[in-house]
Amino acid sequence: MSSSSVVSKKLKFKGDKVKKKKRSHNHSGGGGGEEDELAALAAADPRGWVFPEHPMEINGPAFILLPTEPLTCLAWDPNRQRVYAAPVDIPQVPEGMDELSQAEILQTIEPSDINHVWVTSRLSGSEDVISLRTSTGTFLTATPSGTLTASTPSRGPLEAFIPQTSHSESSSSSSGSSGFPGWVIQTQHNSKYLSASPPTGLSIGKLKAELRIDVDTPGEDELVRIKCQREFVYKAKLALAQGKDGSSTKKRLLDGGPDEGSIDDELKRNKESQTWGGGRTIVSEKDRRELKKARKDGKLGEAMLDRRAALKSDRYAK
Repeated sequence: MSSSSVVSKKLKFKGDKVKKKKRSHNHSGGGGGEEDELAALAAADPRGWVFPEHPMEINGPAFILLPTEPLTCLAWDPNRQRVYAAPVDIPQVPEGMDELSQAEILQTIEPSDINHVWVTSRLSGSEDVISLRTSTGTFLTATPSGTLTASTPSRGPLEAFIPQTSHSESSSSSSGSSGFPGWVIQTQHNSKYLSASPPTGLSIGKLKAELRIDVDTPGEDELVRIKCQREFVYKAKLALAQGKDGSSTKKRLLDGGPDEGSIDDELKRNKESQTWGGGRTIVSEKDRRELKKARKDGKLGEAMLDRRAALKSDRYAK
């Protein structure tokens, strides 16, 4: 029996309208927007490594490339208990083909050692500040003297860093890698920058670079490049696109909302979660003081529920 004589076994009734299949209008050759970019990220290998373009996209496992020649990365040696600039494995070029350009190397390079990877995490309420955890569970520390260690089992002010977009493109344009975003890593406690300067004196030949974190003004030696796993960058892009990820502080940071603790801030919170009867809101100076104190104590959700229970009869808030 030919395929044309196959009869569908799906039940059909007289008068039913024929449903047309929906077709996707996102063509790969068209001027893809943000949705196309998110779809491409979701469809690709989640364990692959990509360059984040927004500070909030620096999340999860991170591979920090240093501005050295030859190329090195920020690494942790658990045996010697030291932070150093480790050489990276450059992808091999098949025989008979041209050498890889700097941009192609940056695009294809991936970490080959677990000690070359730093796990990025953020504390609630300070999303612009990150901490970098090693494979052994300790955190990268910037000592007051300007040296780097990673033997602290918990994080504090010395383990807090702020990644900032670099405005210096001279080094990137000269190396042919201007298409990849550059970053500088600043400490939170004294506003110093991570630097990977060429070794001097007796250290020449022993080190690929001398790592310090005591520079006041960033330059070429402070420009780093960061690669993160694609699945974490995708989740961050999705949260940025939707503008909602469970953190009101992050929404305020991204949307440029009202100042924390202001009347506008309280009105916005009420409209989001506590309005009823046509969107009525109730605000008082005492409420704002109590909620601000609860936010600092980490009990904001409990305080909001107690406030709603006191304002109206709500069986779900009691």
